[in-house]
Amino acid sequence: MKLRQVATLALMACASLSSGAAADGASAWQFSGFATLGAVYTNSDKLQFARVGIDEPGGYKVDPGPDSVLGVQAGLRLGERNTAVVQLMTRETQRGDYDPRATLAFLSHALTPELTVRAGRLRSPFFMLSDTADINYNQPWVRPPTEVYGLNPFSDLDGIDLLHRSRIGDTFVEIHPYFGRGSVPVIGGGRARLEDLAGVRVTVEAGRLSLSAGHAKANLSVRRSSAGYLAFIESVGLPASLQEQLSGDGADASFSSLGLQWDDGRWLISAEVARNTASAFTNSATGAYISVGRRMGNLTPYLSLARQWQDEPLVDPAEAGAFAAVLAPFNRSRNQAQRSITTGVRWDVLHNAALKAEFTHVRTDRDAHGTFIARDDPFAPGLDRQSINLMSISVDVVF
Repeated sequence: MKLRQVATLALMACASLSSGAAADGASAWQFSGFATLGAVYTNSDKLQFARVGIDEPGGYKVDPGPDSVLGVQAGLRLGERNTAVVQLMTRETQRGDYDPRATLAFLSHALTPELTVRAGRLRSPFFMLSDTADINYNQPWVRPPTEVYGLNPFSDLDGIDLLHRSRIGDTFVEIHPYFGRGSVPVIGGGRARLEDLAGVRVTVEAGRLSLSAGHAKANLSVRRSSAGYLAFIESVGLPASLQEQLSGDGADASFSSLGLQWDDGRWLISAEVARNTASAFTNSATGAYISVGRRMGNLTPYLSLARQWQDEPLVDPAEAGAFAAVLAPFNRSRNQAQRSITTGVRWDVLHNAALKAEFTHVRTDRDAHGTFIARDDPFAPGLDRQSINLMSISVDVVF
């Protein structure tokens, strides 16, 4: 569904709720927003940093695209049961534009005090921090670890979900099943889609400790149309049976994640592991990270270790046969396997503004480009097993 359609339907719903609420004076509007101005420097002459599903890789070593974002949100509450929410956000897309889009546009209804149903455009709750992944102010880092959060680029879905919240003693439990579909552009041209998406996430909060686990399945389609891809297919004379593994419809995909967070006001510890699988169009991989931060007044220094492994390549060389060698560069360019160590500091300048700076050292795996895109030829040899340094800064605000 296009931005204009989603926003129009949501605004019509808000207007309807507002008209009904005006009669009994029970309406309440809420407005909020968030913004990040960021930049990342990549010291490699051959590779440039990219966040899968978010930005188009820039042509310069200093790139504001991966982290800079602006979002505004409006919510209308009608009585105790109904709410309408619209969130518009602009950031660089994989098409290289900054067109605003509706990242949230839903109606919610409280069936009971513990159970809420929502319908429309929703956040995809694939990760522990999915709900706030774009609101950088809420995170200690400049960005969530890409070894994990780059595994699944589908940040929102069009569909329906249920939120069931209950309390057992001092422990809060939330069960969150969801159903729908989602889509994202492909770098260079094309689109990836999830259809018949069904999943569930369970979150448990017990004092200072929070645990999160989720699993989802869907049908995956990836239609590639970039000039580079089409030229590659034509130049190697790839048979249709192998082309269907690179671009097409009907692949089985799944995603699972497990996370924990400990926050006692001084120490902040986060850890997460996630795995995606796909029968075609993308590789299967596992990612994990652990991060430790220590609050000292307005300063929070932190240290993070992260790793991603490739479980299965996009195309199995055994199935490729005589074309294994010519498909190796394509497999390599889609393999994000790498390890990294990040050290940084967050400075809370104001009650609603933070300045962050971090240094990341990355080592990409054999036959992998990691979270980087080749600056010239995406299928060039010799771009794996690279040591790359990143310097990142950001100013994050909420309002």
